[in-house]
Amino acid sequence: MTRGIGFAAACAAALAAAPAAAQYTQQEPQAPGYAAANLRLPPRDAQGDFATPNRERTGHDAFWNLRIALNVAAIGCRHPGSLQLIADYNNIIGRHGNLIRSAETAVIARLGRETGSNGIAARDRTSTKLFNYFAQPPAQKEFCRVAGSIAQQMSGMDSATAMSMAPAMLAQVDQPFVDFYNAYARYEVELAAYRAQRGYQPRTEPGVQMAAAKP
Repeated sequence: MTRGIGFAAACAAALAAAPAAAQYTQQEPQAPGYAAANLRLPPRDAQGDFATPNRERTGHDAFWNLRIALNVAAIGCRHPGSLQLIADYNNIIGRHGNLIRSAETAVIARLGRETGSNGIAARDRTSTKLFNYFAQPPAQKEFCRVAGSIAQQMSGMDSATAMSMAPAMLAQVDQPFVDFYNAYARYEVELAAYRAQRGYQPRTEPGVQMAAAKP
């Protein structure tokens, strides 16, 4: 019996000492939110923050951007609570119609001064870029959640309050995209380190430009 136990113990020790036939290797880092692997992020400002189209917007500009954000959410968000978001957005259109029109007039005038035109075409270009910005798929889940909360709050505000709160509310709906950009920047660092360890020589490919601040 003793000899049998000794033989079994010797076999176990030999197996433990033997190298594994196969070892798992770390997988290449994946882009957050199933994003493309060749995005070009917006530039950073002097404070190191991403220069999104919503940075430092105030007054009518902030309200205009916020209205477009909620419009995108009402059209594209389909999640538990999205029906309430649509109802709240429709209420905002009716409740704050005069403010929406005055904000649009102010934005057109500003863009007209900046471009030396009547501002209409510049307004259209800016609106399209904002629609595309707020529709970025990797940030949609959190954006829709935040937009629903903001729409519910704004639908119960008077226009003066909505105007004064617009910059803060715009910053809230912008945050999911800033968070995505930061996550993507970390992914780029991790990917570069992973490939450098393996002697990977990346090919130069054109990147997909993300929305920046300028119209």
